[in-house]
Amino acid sequence: MSSKSKRSKTAQPNCGPRSAVGYGRPPVHTRFQKGQSGNPKGRRKGQRNIHTVVEEVLRQRITIREGDRIRSLSKLDGIIVTMVNAALKGDAKALTTFITILRALGMTGEPAAATKYEPFTADDESILADFLRRRGSEIQQPTEIESNPQPMEPTASDGSATP
Repeated sequence: MSSKSKRSKTAQPNCGPRSAVGYGRPPVHTRFQKGQSGNPKGRRKGQRNIHTVVEEVLRQRITIREGDRIRSLSKLDGIIVTMVNAALKGDAKALTTFITILRALGMTGEPAAATKYEPFTADDESILADFLRRRGSEIQQPTEIESNPQPMEPTASDGSATP
């Protein structure tokens, strides 16, 4: 018998070292053709996500009666009216929820929370000066540090500095 392998003598498209079949390497004849989508049918038209469904439901019109008057409004408007009426009747949970919504929308008239800025301490300035000394060529130094320079002397063999 011959020492050659028992492969078929016909040429196969997967022959050769670069086209081995295995995990992540399907046979060449079953691969997608260039320019062909992997999902030719794609997503069904009109398929909606949860955001679209909720928006559509909240936009639906309903009729409500206020005293002897009948009014048509959206479901979202109806929810807000119901919440406000419950808050006016003394429902603490409805009032809290309504105030939270007003704050989120910026309708309470409260000024925005001011960020508390504190001046630099001597330690902060020395840390910034040390950082800028090491990275000075990469970063332009701010004007506060330039107006109040402190002499820096290395005290340790590792190059760290103290004011």
